[in-house]
This record gives sequence, C-alpha cells and structure tokens, in this order.
Amino acid sequence: ANGFDLHQFTRWYSQAGTPELTLKTKYEQEKNRYRLTIRQTCPPTPGQENKKPFFMPVNIGLLDSTGKTFFEQTLILQDEEQNFYFNHIEHEPVCSILRNFSAPVKINMERSDQELAFLMAHDSDPFNRWDAGQQLAMKVLLDGIESFQQGKPLAVPDYFHHAFAGLLVDEHSEPAFLAQALTLPSENWIGQQLPIVDPEAIFYTRQSLRRQLSEEHRDILWENYHQLGTEDAYVYSAAEAGRRSLRNVMLGYLLVVDQDGEIEEEVLTAGEEQYLQSDNMTEIMAALSAVVNADRERGNTLLDDFYLKWQNDPLVVDKWLTLQATCVLPGTLNRVQALTTHPAFSLKNPNKVRSLIGAFCSGNHWQFHNPDGSGYLFLTDHVLTLDPLNPQIAARLLTPLTLRRRYDEVRRHLMKKQLQRISDSENLSNDVREIVTRSLA
Repeated sequence: ANGFDLHQFTRWYSQAGTPELTLKTKYEQEKNRYRLTIRQTCPPTPGQENKKPFFMPVNIGLLDSTGKTFFEQTLILQDEEQNFYFNHIEHEPVCSILRNFSAPVKINMERSDQELAFLMAHDSDPFNRWDAGQQLAMKVLLDGIESFQQGKPLAVPDYFHHAFAGLLVDEHSEPAFLAQALTLPSENWIGQQLPIVDPEAIFYTRQSLRRQLSEEHRDILWENYHQLGTEDAYVYSAAEAGRRSLRNVMLGYLLVVDQDGEIEEEVLTAGEEQYLQSDNMTEIMAALSAVVNADRERGNTLLDDFYLKWQNDPLVVDKWLTLQATCVLPGTLNRVQALTTHPAFSLKNPNKVRSLIGAFCSGNHWQFHNPDGSGYLFLTDHVLTLDPLNPQIAARLLTPLTLRRRYDEVRRHLMKKQLQRISDSENLSNDVREIVTRSLA
C-alpha cells in the first residue's frame, strides 16, 4: 500500500503485549543536527518469550524556543533500534513524541522539569501537553510529599507556576481541554506512584499545591471565572459543556481554604450565587461541592436546600450523599455515620450504599485511612451488617482493606485486625469469605 510493505504490521495481531519505546535525543551543535534514537521492546508473554520488532508510525514535532512547532513528521519504526537525524537545526529543539496517538505504545523518555514545563505551556498537541503537565505536577507532588514527611513546607518551582499561568491565559485551546490540563493528579493516582502509601502526606501536599496555585494566580482565576459566565439559558453543546467545565475549575481553585482553614467572604459568596442562580445540575453541583469543601456552616445550609429541592429524585440524592462522604473537611466520618440513619439512606439499596459508604471508603482516602483505625472499624461494621442482605455489594466494599500491604505497618495491622474480625464471624457469605481469606493469606 502506497509503496510500503506492511507484512511486518501483522505482528500487531500475532504478538501479545504492549510495545515500549525508549527514546534518547542529542543536539549536535557543531553540525546543526538533532538526533533521535528510538529503541522498541515488548515484554515476554506466555508462549512468546522473544518478540520481533513491530512496524509502527511515530509522529514527532520539534518546538523552537518560542514554543512554535517548526517541524513535524511521521517516522516509520520497524527495527529494534533506529536513529533519525534532522539537519539544519540551528538551535536545540524540544521534541514532542507520539503526536495524534500515532501508535498504541508506552513511552520511556527522560525529560528535565524545565522541558516538561515548556511542553505544558506550549505543545500544540493537546494530549502531549496534558501529559507533560501531569508528569510535572506529579514530580512536584512527590517532592512535596517527601518534604512533608520531613516536616518541610511544599516549595512550588517558578517554572511550574509559569506553565500553569500559560494554561490560564490560553485563549486558543478548547475550554474542555484546559479544564483537564488545569486539574491536578488525583490522590488515588498519586498513591499508586508511592512504594508505601501515605494518605495524610498525599492529602496535605495536594491541598497545599492547590492553595499555592490559587494564591499565586488569584487575579487571573477571578478574571477567567467572570468571563466564562453567561446569562444565556442552558444549552447542551460541546462548546457550552467545555465552558462550564472550565469555569467550575476556576471556582474550585478560588474556593481553596488558606493555611489557617479560612476562606474569603467574596469567594464564598460567589460559590453560593452560582449554586442559587444556575439553571443546570453541572454548575449547581460544582458550586455546592466547592462550598461544602470550604466552609462547614455555609455548606450545610446549601446541602439542606439541595435536599429539600431534590429529595424525590433518587439519582440526585445519590450525588448529595457522595458529596458529603467525600468532603475534605475534618469530621466527615461523623457526618457519614449520621447519614446512615437518614431517611434518604437504606442498606437495602445498593446505589445508596455505594454513594455513601463506598464513596467514603474509596474516595476519601485521608479520612478513611485515619491512623486511629476508625474508618476501618466503620467499614467492617457495615460489611457485617450488609453481608446477609447483599453479599456481592458487601464483598465489593472490602476492596480498600484488600490493599493493606500498600500502607505503613500501623495501618496494615489495623486493616488486618478488621479483616480477621470478619473472618472470625459466623455465617459469612461465600463472596465475602473469599475476599477476606485471600486478603489474609
């Protein structure tokens, strides 16, 4: 086809596994030449210990010092290792790899923080720009977690602030993309990067980064929030959905509490006004969530109002329960315990169980994993109560306890204690007993 022999391409169908590309670059200034070395491997799988090279297109772009893509080409990779040379390159470029998802592979490439910040601010390929931002944010967060564990404050590098500002002032990219690019990695994803999960360090470091970004970029966050508002009636379209999403991200950053747990009255009022004036659930829920996670008293007022309006809609009430279960303010476990006796909640309704108990135990890592073990005790009590009613849901709720080996010794011991308590109970369902037995093995 088009002069290409695609026989090698059939290996995508005959060889199992996901190929991995390791890339190295070098700028040869004396020759005005840029070299890209790509080596491909594929992990062994049963019956296929040694894999042959795949045929794949690798789309790359070269960016100059201003962030402009001055060269783009689709390279053909078909050997185990290949060198690609680009001549007449007068200054060292930054390389954007695998543009437009040109091949379904994993990438291994060492980049400096400054290079990631540059791509985060300038790359014209949306996914690569988002990915560079996520990698850089993760580096800042992991460094911050290490500092937190040593009793030191989080230090946000200037280049991260600069790249973040580049996203805030971008008037050309789609709002839906910018909303994703401005969102930090989740606590769950951060935890997966650590050899030993530290829920407290993860929570406080991520909150500290959000707070510093909010304080540093306050003016542009406010400006964007107001500019993204509209008095037009709700319309569903991709463009409008993106606008609402980006505006809600701005509000989320504005409503981050300061180091003393305080929040500006002006910002709280903006959140309340969005909740009261919006004509769609997306903006209502975003405003409600932001206020609930910033101020207990003002949040409770809005929660009561929300329930009065929507108490007859079961799916909306599920959102109401989840929002409270995932609240980051201290004392959320007490709130969740109180909600288990609320008329809107029933252990016999799987959706309500998932929305309240499941959301707290899987989505509120810091408070569920309190080192006093109260979260584990709460979960175990409800698993034992729920098991005779719905063993499948009871078994699914146990997932957080099955990950106990990822945590420190204190938390591992407390989780094991509750698993053992379940194991010692009589008349356990097969579903729950299987999960517990494997977790204790």
